[in-house]
Amino acid sequence: MKQLVNIALLITLFSCKAQTIIVPLGSGEYFEKNPDYYKKDVNNEFGEFEGTWKYQNGSTQITFKLKKETHYQTYPDSNYQDLLVGEYQYIENGTEIANTLSDFNNPSVLGYSHNISGGVFTHRLPGNCTYNSAVAEIKIELFLNHPTEEYTEGRMILRYVDDNGTEKLQACIYDYTTMGNIQDARIDIPDGYYVFVKQ
Repeated sequence: MKQLVNIALLITLFSCKAQTIIVPLGSGEYFEKNPDYYKKDVNNEFGEFEGTWKYQNGSTQITFKLKKETHYQTYPDSNYQDLLVGEYQYIENGTEIANTLSDFNNPSVLGYSHNISGGVFTHRLPGNCTYNSAVAEIKIELFLNHPTEEYTEGRMILRYVDDNGTEKLQACIYDYTTMGNIQDARIDIPDGYYVFVKQ
């Protein structure tokens, strides 16, 4: 009899547990900001953006390292989501201006704590970006944080291109600082259009 009661109790506990509701990223489907909802990269669109990418123009160089982080929860009781996160190095005229690459595999740096983070699918580009793709094509918008100025940030919109077997990222990068701690604060990387090659 005791075994039957224990089995009945286990069945009750499992049936009361909330079901995870999967919401595909970029689907536009409704979701709530509670732990039952998971905005998931179900089609692995982030996969082609992962890796080490390099832009080179003379002695100016930008390196991005990007990876997918799954099932991330921003704060307790919020929904879960998959993110594209990473770190970067910026060298201008041979001088290193910023380098956060050491945080890429740091287990204490997660989600939006990375200097590159996000994963919003976007189809239309802001006016300061170069239009070079169809509206229907998925592009990924990410935050680009200044490594030392807390409220100084930019945006990156990335487009993946397979150029005859050479993997490239076309990137529109621009400052989006609205609350910088320093007057005239802005991200270090100049606004512009960049083409990165996978390393």
